[in-house]
Amino acid sequence: MFQNRITRISSNLLVSTTGLRILDLSRNRMESLPCQLIAHLLHLEELDLSQNLLTTIPNDSFTNTSGLTRLRLAGNQLSEFSFQLVSHLGKLENLEVSDNQLASLSGQLSSHYIGLLDFGFNAITEIPTGLFRHEQDAFIVKFEHNELTYLNSGTFSGLIKVEYILLQYNKISTLDGGVFTNIPAKAIFLYNNIMEMISVDWFNTHRDVRVYLFNNPIRNISSDVSPAINTALEIFVNCSTLETLPSSRQTFNGSCVNNVFVPYLEIHSSEVIDSLKAEQGWECSPKLFAWSYRVCSPCRRGTYDNNSACLECPSGGFYQDETGTTSCKQCDVGTFVNYTGGISLRECKVCPDGSDLTKPAGYRACVCKNDFTRTHRFQGCQRCQTDGLNCSLDYRYLIPGFYWNWSFPEVNLTEYRQFVVNLQTENLTYLNTSIEYKHRMPNVFKCPRFQSCKNPNSDTREGLDGRCDDGYRGWQCIKCQEGYFPVLNSCTKCPQDWVVLLQTLILSVLVIVTFAVVLCLHSGKDFRQCNRSITNKVAARIKIMLGFYQVIGELTESLNGAPWSDASVHLGKLFSLLDFNILNLYTRLRCLNENFTINPLLRFKISLISQVGTVMLASTIYLTCKVYLKRWRHSVTEELTAKLDKVKSRLYTFATFFFFVTYTPTCAAIFKVLPTACETFDVVHGGNYMISLLRSDVDINCGALDNYQISAYVATSLYVIPFPLILLYVLYKHRRRNVERQLPCTNRTVTVSDNDVSQNAPSMEEIHAEHYLEVPAWLDFLCGNYKEEFWYWEIVELLRKVVQIMLISMFGWKNSMVRLFTIGASIVFLITNVIIFPMRDRFEEMLQIFSLSVILTNVLVTAIPITYDGYVPLLSTFLLTLDAVLCITIAGEAVVAMYRISKRAIIPRRVK
Repeated sequence: MFQNRITRISSNLLVSTTGLRILDLSRNRMESLPCQLIAHLLHLEELDLSQNLLTTIPNDSFTNTSGLTRLRLAGNQLSEFSFQLVSHLGKLENLEVSDNQLASLSGQLSSHYIGLLDFGFNAITEIPTGLFRHEQDAFIVKFEHNELTYLNSGTFSGLIKVEYILLQYNKISTLDGGVFTNIPAKAIFLYNNIMEMISVDWFNTHRDVRVYLFNNPIRNISSDVSPAINTALEIFVNCSTLETLPSSRQTFNGSCVNNVFVPYLEIHSSEVIDSLKAEQGWECSPKLFAWSYRVCSPCRRGTYDNNSACLECPSGGFYQDETGTTSCKQCDVGTFVNYTGGISLRECKVCPDGSDLTKPAGYRACVCKNDFTRTHRFQGCQRCQTDGLNCSLDYRYLIPGFYWNWSFPEVNLTEYRQFVVNLQTENLTYLNTSIEYKHRMPNVFKCPRFQSCKNPNSDTREGLDGRCDDGYRGWQCIKCQEGYFPVLNSCTKCPQDWVVLLQTLILSVLVIVTFAVVLCLHSGKDFRQCNRSITNKVAARIKIMLGFYQVIGELTESLNGAPWSDASVHLGKLFSLLDFNILNLYTRLRCLNENFTINPLLRFKISLISQVGTVMLASTIYLTCKVYLKRWRHSVTEELTAKLDKVKSRLYTFATFFFFVTYTPTCAAIFKVLPTACETFDVVHGGNYMISLLRSDVDINCGALDNYQISAYVATSLYVIPFPLILLYVLYKHRRRNVERQLPCTNRTVTVSDNDVSQNAPSMEEIHAEHYLEVPAWLDFLCGNYKEEFWYWEIVELLRKVVQIMLISMFGWKNSMVRLFTIGASIVFLITNVIIFPMRDRFEEMLQIFSLSVILTNVLVTAIPITYDGYVPLLSTFLLTLDAVLCITIAGEAVVAMYRISKRAIIPRRVK
């Protein structure tokens, strides 16, 4: 019935168990003991009522249990005890009433032999004279840890035999001269009292006796005993305070002891040993033989009993300056012991730098101050010093929006996890093997997109390495996980496979149709207004939209996780379909298979191969047509030349249009593998380990890109720089030839509105015949929409886009000079277009100015930090809406123009 939660017990519970010999009701919550509970237990030998809440015991409780040999009442709340309670227990051998609230005792012990009489750990101020009646034997008498101040000569009279008397940890200052006279004790424990003077005569027991008097402030030891008596007395004291000793060397043997010395008992009785061990604070050696005794001693200073053995007090805020205890004392607030087994309050030193001295140390060298951290359990704390870390728990862990990486040398995540888990263990189960993290810490980086680095449970063992949000992975949580695709630098869950296939098919058809329409329009009958073909007007609209999205697309891609709002991401899913980087149109193919992912290296290869392949394809088609016309069609020279010129014109148109459309994304692909497009990171705090990652794809290490970078330099010198110069030269050549022939484009103004369907307007054929500017069809879309004096303006626009994209791709949007140049270029070109109006058509000029205004707005919003997060959803949605309006305006006008072309092509047929 022990160790339950019993608060009350019926007096009739044990009526039917008269033969019961052992009753254990310890470790319950009983506040009272029924009078008749054990009245029927005539054969009861052992009764354990320890560790309850008993305040009184009725005097007649043990009247009928005369055979009781062991009674345990320790660990209750008894405030008084009368030996009248056990006067009927003539066979009682063990009486344990320690650890109560007793202040006094009364009555007389009736038992002839007592193996253990334990009244320790109470508040008893006096042992009553006559407690022991004449001719009583005792083995151990314990009154340690009480409030005794004096022992008179009759205290132990009546004991004709006793082995051990324990009186340590009281307040005894003096003894009556005859208190231990003729008391045949083996050892008397009087250490840790307040005696300043003793006389050897006090311990004249006429047998070998050990008297433990250490940790008393004894200055004088005297003796009036004749040297001839030669008592066998051995005294154990601290010699540091002694001033005088007896003159005779034969009077006694004295020993100076150190701080870890402990007395001992030699015990044969297993019952007494069990009682000592149950009381705790003692440890006993194993019994070597059946007839041998066991040596028991209280746990020495600096140790405590953990129910099985005496262990040293742990490092930290603990020490123990007493012997025989079950716990360690705590150091003063703000102090600690840097080793195990602290034996004095003086060993508690001030906690090291960075510690919070207003809190107890606990199982470490004091808790760290706010914004301080540690890498050793029992050493000083250091400042966090780095944004992105929380150090409130004495160790570093990430806060949301930040990232670190543990995959590099000089850092060790496994060891750090063990250290953190060990540091969180605020009890003795912590491991001494993991009290220190011996490696370096990784550096912390702010995530470009705050929401990507959520770092849930980063203060736990599992989350210490940091966790990206669902759908994100890689360095700074920039990349998308498998099953997600990027939209406006956010990762969106992939749609179903059939949706991806349908979208890809539609986009592919649109790309093919666009190229086919351009080729057909340039090769078919050309309708003109104001010396401009309507095909040229459609191409002009496409160029404005193309220039807009190539700059904005590169800008948004370089932001690497700008804080777009949820509404913006939903718009971006639709908006991403309008990306004029052809390779980006197929981003969602990765949803079908990760092998379809187009990284910057693959994009670089595809871009260069497509340029070379286009030249080779056009050349092959031309040569094939030439051979075919000569060998199989047997065309005459004039006819052959005319047909070949027509083929050449179409091929030139196709190649020039393709080169023009892909020039900007191809340049971006080249710039993104140059050395300046790499970003270097110092990944180890206080170390010297650097990594260089490609800014456009942090999965790629720049250390292995030597061949790509050499190829990029070659491509820059053979393609990026020559292409606009060649276009400029060709345009200049044709313009000069037309000037020499005196064929200006605007020597006569003829205005025909797009909405004018009047039959009286001049026919397109008439205008074409009189005022046709002799520019080849494959160059017409470059200069046809500009005034004659601004024939070069498309090349200027091309260079503006390339330079802006080059700076953004190579140096990133974080670079202040890149921001400054981009803002400056956007402002300059916007103002220039407003002032000089380089385009012929006013509507197109308004579209261009609107486009440049939207670009400038995007640049300003992304360049200027937003301090209030509440503005982010509003601004991002506003930007995307503005971009979409521009796109719809341009695309809609282009569709209307193409409709008019079809309509004017059909009307003449109906007239015929």
